Amino acid sequence: MKSSRKKSQTGGARRPPLDPECIALMRLVDAARYAEVESAARRILAGRPKQPLALKALGFALIGQGRYDDALPIVAFSLERNPHDPEAHNNLGIVLSALMRWDESIKCFARSIEIKPDDPEVLKNYGGALSRMHRFDQAVPYFLKAIEVYPGDYLEAIEQLANALLSANRNDEAWVCLNELWKNDSSNTTVLSQLVWASLKRCDWSDLQARLLTLRALTEDYRLLIDSPFPALSFAGVTPEEQLRVASNFARWGFPASVLDAPGLESAVVSEGQPPRSRLRVGYLSADFRTHAVGLIMPQVIELHDRSHVEVFGYSMGVDDHSETRKRLSAAFDHFVDLRDCSVAEMARRMRSDAIDILIDLHGWTTDGRPEALAFRCAPLQVNWLGYAGTLGHPKLADYLLGDPVVTPLAHQHCYTETLAHLPNCYLPADCTVTLGARPSRREAGLPEEGFVFSSFNNSYKFNPQVFDLWCQLLGESRGSVLWLSQPGESAPDRLRKEAEARGVDPARIIFAPRVDSRADHLSRQQLADLALDPFPYNSHSSGVEILWAGVPMVALLGDTFPGRVGASLLRAAGLDELIAESPDAYYRIALDLARNPQRLRQIRTRLDENKRDCPLFDMPRFVRSLEEVYFRMWTDHLSGIRRALV
Repeated sequence: MKSSRKKSQTGGARRPPLDPECIALMRLVDAARYAEVESAARRILAGRPKQPLALKALGFALIGQGRYDDALPIVAFSLERNPHDPEAHNNLGIVLSALMRWDESIKCFARSIEIKPDDPEVLKNYGGALSRMHRFDQAVPYFLKAIEVYPGDYLEAIEQLANALLSANRNDEAWVCLNELWKNDSSNTTVLSQLVWASLKRCDWSDLQARLLTLRALTEDYRLLIDSPFPALSFAGVTPEEQLRVASNFARWGFPASVLDAPGLESAVVSEGQPPRSRLRVGYLSADFRTHAVGLIMPQVIELHDRSHVEVFGYSMGVDDHSETRKRLSAAFDHFVDLRDCSVAEMARRMRSDAIDILIDLHGWTTDGRPEALAFRCAPLQVNWLGYAGTLGHPKLADYLLGDPVVTPLAHQHCYTETLAHLPNCYLPADCTVTLGARPSRREAGLPEEGFVFSSFNNSYKFNPQVFDLWCQLLGESRGSVLWLSQPGESAPDRLRKEAEARGVDPARIIFAPRVDSRADHLSRQQLADLALDPFPYNSHSSGVEILWAGVPMVALLGDTFPGRVGASLLRAAGLDELIAESPDAYYRIALDLARNPQRLRQIRTRLDENKRDCPLFDMPRFVRSLEEVYFRMWTDHLSGIRRALV
């Protein structure tokens, strides 16, 4: 999300005529010649330390040069001198936003709007700060009002509106905004990246390939793209090296240099005369300690930690949905701390005060993540794990990335700013305490009574023309078969039906499973599938764990990137290596052979069922022992001043 870096304003209440020195200063301000404004303002202030116009101009110049730490005392003093000036409140809000103090900045913007309700810049800035706090739906009205009152097309506010709509999963509205922005400026690569992302989320593939080629050309193979790294994980053809470029660009753009370049925490040492702590302090940071993909696969990990060696802290940044998952997780931690209403600086201070040794970030660059807190360094060691299948792009944010030999092979170390640490089997955990209920009838699940059932319970952004071509070919070669998908939002279902029809498949053979509140019911109905189809280049992750736990074999393509290698990792840990394909053609042949050979499919399904309790994928006590071993190796190396790959 963007925090405003627009110039601050130097206007204000009616004032007496300006002297020649101030008139010259205003000319420099109007020309946005920041360095010259700073020099001229400082000359005036040397003789008149409280001159209001010079104070405001100096703040303007420092903001324009990106020197927000320097600007803060100047802008704050200017506001003290002019407490009823709406622009002074706005300027302070801009500085606080740039310093990632968004909870404070929104108070400044709110006060500015209270004094001057229809200032489009302030309205846009307020929406931007709310977006950075992940209050996307609340941000939308401020962007809309800013666009309404602005004299002309307020392109920056429209861009931020589209970003907020995307983050709130209001994808159709976001696409409309982005499409108009792209028509207006076909050189704006950030808009193009987000337009591709919105198109994927709504399964609109009409210009997808052409736009991906244009994005690649305009950004010089992603060297120049400044956008959230998460969408690029789903873009076909993006390499691990290119994903690193996007993440590095975004990290450098999104955080003040004063934060990224500041020294981290001192290396942890044992104070002389004090014995070391008997237990390693491990903190898990997430907004998804609730009914969410991450929240659903984490409880058993926390419950199985060996409390004689590890003390476990849970830091929640998200809402309390009052679900059983939330209750179970909060009870599983030794300490469960709600940080939802804290600023990122307060979050970092709290974790430091708890003397966390290793902080595990379960979010990364996904929605509701707060990698800004990682930039403040919350613990001597910080680890990127689970929520984001890629590098965070800057060594200040995370020291290690926790993967496995399949998803993050050591040969790919150059694609990560983190040092690689491997779990011996799949890096994804499972919750094996969930008991599957009886299968519902096919009629109850909305499936036909007869026919082979292919399934893929994944988010719509993981679908693309190449994947759908292959799946529709399978439907065409498997008489009476259906493709069973999770119900996507808004207009996406109709679009997928039309895509099927364009490929010669009856749209009625695309069946959408509506959302159910009970996880047990969701897992139980998945048993009705005959074969799961893994999408690419972004594979099934937690959804892959679930379908295999339901006893359904899955075919996966081994890709080149982290998110494209997860399906293969799951299958290897489940003992189903023969279902891993090296090419799309091999993927097609494996799936078609299983659809035509019910006896072989039945044998694989029986083997999966028999091995569920013993295979590495579902052996959670072994998984947690391996996890703790990696943590202790990290900590031992840290105390010795060593950083090396742990494989």
